[in-house]
Amino acid sequence: MLVLRLAYGLGPRHYHVARHWRRELAWEFKTGFWNYPKFRRFLNTLNPPAYQKISQSKLSEKAVLELLKIPTPRFLGRFHAHLGVAETGARLINSTDLTELLHSHPEVDRLCFKLVEGYGGEGFRAVKVIREKTLTFSLLDTGQAVEIPRFVDEFLQLTAGADYVIEEYLQQHPKLASFNASSVNSLRIWAVSTGNNGALLGAFLRVGRYGSLVDNTSQGALAFPIDMESGEIGRGLILNIWNETFECHKDSGVKITGESVPYWSEAVDLAIRAVAAFPHLQFAGVDVAIAAEGPVVIELNVEPDPTASIVFDRPHREIFSQFDTT
Repeated sequence: MLVLRLAYGLGPRHYHVARHWRRELAWEFKTGFWNYPKFRRFLNTLNPPAYQKISQSKLSEKAVLELLKIPTPRFLGRFHAHLGVAETGARLINSTDLTELLHSHPEVDRLCFKLVEGYGGEGFRAVKVIREKTLTFSLLDTGQAVEIPRFVDEFLQLTAGADYVIEEYLQQHPKLASFNASSVNSLRIWAVSTGNNGALLGAFLRVGRYGSLVDNTSQGALAFPIDMESGEIGRGLILNIWNETFECHKDSGVKITGESVPYWSEAVDLAIRAVAAFPHLQFAGVDVAIAAEGPVVIELNVEPDPTASIVFDRPHREIFSQFDTT
C-alpha cells in the first residue's frame, strides 16, 4: 500500500476500493491503475483539449448528434432568460414561452431540464405535464404539484442566469425500468474510435436508488459491470472501502445480476458512432439509455471518472493497451 502511494500516487482508499488486498492479483495488475492526473494527461493525448469543449456543452453536443442522425432524446429547446429558443425557432425565455411550447406539443407529457454545462446530475429536473384547465407540472421525484411560473423561478432559477436544454423525458425499456422505475438507468460505455476502427473498452450499468431521478454513481447509484461479449450483467458494487457486492437492487431487492441488456450490440455500435461524430476525439465514456425501440445516446463524457476501471476490474494500462501509454 505504501509503495503504491509513494511510487504511483494511488492512496489507501484506492487500494481498498479496488480490492488490491486480493492475494491472487499480480503486482503488474495493481500498478496498471493510474491516478487522476496521469489519467487526464493520457486522455489529453486521445482527445485534444481544444476539441473537448464541443462535447462538454450539452447544446453543441446535441447539435452534432442530431445533425449526424445519432438517436438522442427529443430536443425541445434551449431555456435561457435572454438567449432561449425553442426547436421551432420561437422565443423561449420565460414561463409564458414555456407554456406556449407545451401548448404546441400536446403529445408531450413529461419533460426533463438539464444544465447546459452540468455534471454528475447537477441541476437535473424532471416533470410530468398536467393538462387540465391550466397547464401545471408535477415533479417526478416527489409528485408535488407546481405551477409553471413558480417552477421556473424557484426550481430552475432562470433569472439567476441558469441555462438549460429541454428534452422530452425518455421512456426506457421495460426491463431497465423494472430495475428502478424512478430513474432512467443507463449504460456507461467506454468506447474508442480511431479512424476506420472502433472498439469497446468496458461498460457498466448504472441503476438509481429508490425514488431518485438520476443514476449517477456520485449520487449513490449502483454500478453493475457488463460482460463485453454477451451483455450479461455482473455483480453490482458501490465504490467504497467496504467492498460490498450484490446481485439485487439494494432498496427493492429486484434481481439484476444475470439479466441481459436489451439491444446490447446495438448500444455498443451506437456508442462508437457517437465518439466518431466529434472531430479529433478518439475516446469517451458514452451514456446510452435503452428505449423500447432501441438504444439512445444521453451524453458523452470526454473525461469520464477513471474509477470506472475498478468497476471493470481491469487496470488502465490493460484497458488502453492498443495505445502508447508510456
